[in-house]
Amino acid sequence: MTKADDILHRLLDYLELRIDLDHVDRLTTRHRAAMNFEEIDRPPLVCYLPYEGDAFKPYPLSEIFDDPAKMMVNELLAGFTSIYHAVDLMDDAPYCLRPNLGVTIIASMLGAQIRVMEEQPPWVLPLDNASAIRRIVDGPIPSTTEGLAPRVLEQYDYYKMVLAGYPKCQAAFQLTLPDLQGPFDIVELLWGPDAFMAFYTEPELLEALLERITATILVAYRRFGAEVSENIGEGFQFQHATAVKGRILLRSDTTIMISPEHYQRFILPHDATIGQALGSVAIHFCGNGQHQLQNMLSTPNLSSLDLGQPWLMDMDTMYTLASAAKVGLVRLTLPDEQMTAEQLARRFPTGASFVYYAKTVAEARQRWQHYIGDS
Repeated sequence: MTKADDILHRLLDYLELRIDLDHVDRLTTRHRAAMNFEEIDRPPLVCYLPYEGDAFKPYPLSEIFDDPAKMMVNELLAGFTSIYHAVDLMDDAPYCLRPNLGVTIIASMLGAQIRVMEEQPPWVLPLDNASAIRRIVDGPIPSTTEGLAPRVLEQYDYYKMVLAGYPKCQAAFQLTLPDLQGPFDIVELLWGPDAFMAFYTEPELLEALLERITATILVAYRRFGAEVSENIGEGFQFQHATAVKGRILLRSDTTIMISPEHYQRFILPHDATIGQALGSVAIHFCGNGQHQLQNMLSTPNLSSLDLGQPWLMDMDTMYTLASAAKVGLVRLTLPDEQMTAEQLARRFPTGASFVYYAKTVAEARQRWQHYIGDS
């Protein structure tokens, strides 16, 4: 047993004593009902908690990439929310573990080189010319024996092996999909800034690359999906320490930098292909993507939108349009004075969930008490 394994077991011993499985069931039911536009007792709120304390220490990012034990320690201490503190706060955060290899997985399967530099998340080295892109297009569809896919599967195996000795942790922890990005986000990772010129200079090659990426995402989803262990039910998943409706969360950050016309012509058909193949999808984006909202809402089988920076947009307009299409909005956030369960229930009665970015654990406790009031 390595030192990291020993630290991990001490951490799991601590969590095993504190997990309330009834609470886990309640928060899961609340998230699922909200995304189904059903009547709910209150909108779900997840507090993103930092890790505080001296009992344990997260590992540097450069050390977790190849070490399953260190990655698990970091997921428990300092993922999207600190599970270490969430079990005591008992907000609406699910306890999620994922193979956290950043944005690199699909690109690596397609042959891209990956770099881990100091304390930065792993990154993709863009290919240097269109000839390299053509080699991807002309090559076979990758399998999950290529790139970082075996590392993903190793991490799932490690999670399951360790959790087998902790029945409450095993029941409460959600083993979620890794970040599989989305078709055009992966184009940009592979092609670099020239991806944006390709709409004009290489549209046929861009289309062919999008097709190849879409097929690779489906290959990865079907293999990794067999390893996922979540209790929220068919057609849902946990991502970003909250619940989304849709069998896969497509990251679409780069599409906020293109025109709605290019989105409709090039991007939407590939999102639609994934939605048709899987039965449902969710879409994530950071930044102000309001100009793409109608395109996104027209995606067949779209079930929810995960918003990385909702404060940049008109949330009431988005909620009105999304609710009409029965598309849930995930991770809304509002000014502190508006964040009470009573106020949010009047303004967003169902079909939405919320997050609060806490600077300290004490601040989160105060915010949570303010949110639930006397309930």
